[in-house]
Amino acid sequence: MKSRLLAISAGLASVLVGGVTACNDPNENTQVSAVVADTVTLWALTGTGPSFPSAYWASRGAITRADGNFQFDIAFDIDATGKIVVYPQRLVGVPLQGPKAVGLQRITGTFDGLERAPNSGYVFDSTFTVTPGQGLVMQVQSGEDCLGYLSSIGYTKFVIDSINTTQRTIYLRTVHDPNCGYRNLVPGVVPKN
Repeated sequence: MKSRLLAISAGLASVLVGGVTACNDPNENTQVSAVVADTVTLWALTGTGPSFPSAYWASRGAITRADGNFQFDIAFDIDATGKIVVYPQRLVGVPLQGPKAVGLQRITGTFDGLERAPNSGYVFDSTFTVTPGQGLVMQVQSGEDCLGYLSSIGYTKFVIDSINTTQRTIYLRTVHDPNCGYRNLVPGVVPKN
């Protein structure tokens, strides 16, 4: 009985210490991660094997397959004219739990010049056709990908570097803020809001 009381007392003490420590600065979020930049290679949605990744999953900052698991936000294809077509998840297929809200908009300035995702102007559930050198900024709303955050919205920007129409490959650079609700798109920076 005495050991049981000691264990309960130790548990309560650790909760109190944790609570006091957490109250030092209520505005400080210690779980915020730095913005991540990457260069990736994707294969076109059509004309390639189903095992090749042709999609991007923003919350993971990863390329993936556009398959029935629906663990992606956008998929890429190359049309007959050699342009890249970007499809939001809803236009590829609809998962049982419902599709994610994926909005896209063109980057009007330079890719590196866009340091903060816009608040508005996203077009949802529409394809975008882009050529090398053109970039898009993406807003994804997903409660499943943003568990533990106050917001369920994530932001990513990407630019097409080049394509290989023979191999049906697409080369692009991405900058992803892994923190839901944050709009910072400067690689390596830990966002403050």
